[in-house]
Amino acid sequence: MDMRIAGTGCIGAGEYDNVEISGAGKSEGFIRCKNFECSGAFSGNSDIECEGKMETSGAFKNVGTIKTKEFEASGSAKNCGNFTADTIDVSGAFKVEGNCVSAVEAEISGGCGIEGNLKAAELEVDGGLKVTGDLEAEKAEIHGGISCGGLINAEELYIELSNTVDSKAESIGGSRITIENSGRNRIFGFFSGRKKGVMKVAESIEGDDINVEYTSAKTVTGKNVVIGDKCEIELVQYSENVEISPKAKIGKCEKI
Repeated sequence: MDMRIAGTGCIGAGEYDNVEISGAGKSEGFIRCKNFECSGAFSGNSDIECEGKMETSGAFKNVGTIKTKEFEASGSAKNCGNFTADTIDVSGAFKVEGNCVSAVEAEISGGCGIEGNLKAAELEVDGGLKVTGDLEAEKAEIHGGISCGGLINAEELYIELSNTVDSKAESIGGSRITIENSGRNRIFGFFSGRKKGVMKVAESIEGDDINVEYTSAKTVTGKNVVIGDKCEIELVQYSENVEISPKAKIGKCEKI
């Protein structure tokens, strides 16, 4: 059975084939469906399981857990609860008040806030990312500011820092880690002479191949380490190769 709402209406608890909302929709109770589509605004109070694709445009807000194969949103999307999807594609603002898991790929253009842990096979953010807990990914590419209250752990990690705000993390670990500041303004798309943002790591950066600039940390440990301009590192440890910019401040460098 399909559920279609044109204008305004409320979806009750139940199992549906396709849910389609045009206008403003609400929901109450547990919902299981094959596909979910809302154009306009949605305000839900539901645990939602979607076998196929959830697609929203405009403003989406739900209180409860969401589990879906595909999630696509344009505008703003907020879920007050845990969120699980194979793929996530958001253009605008995305917030999860819980843990967020993407089994395959997450692409977010705009701002993203996760109040729990964020786990993704592949993650790409263009804008800003805030994670209260830990961030774990096979591959993560972040263009803009990042704030992580715990550990950033990724096999491949690339961060292009914002030139308007500083970024921070408790620690960073991975195989290949790159942090740079191109000076490009993510809003206007040109190179700016304004203050460049820095990456502030409270504790350590550990990996195999590390190349960082505009970064501060207590320790950096890796096989091949490149410490670029404007870095402030208390201790650099390397096992094979090291390069240190004359514009970096290093307390001690040792081979291990």
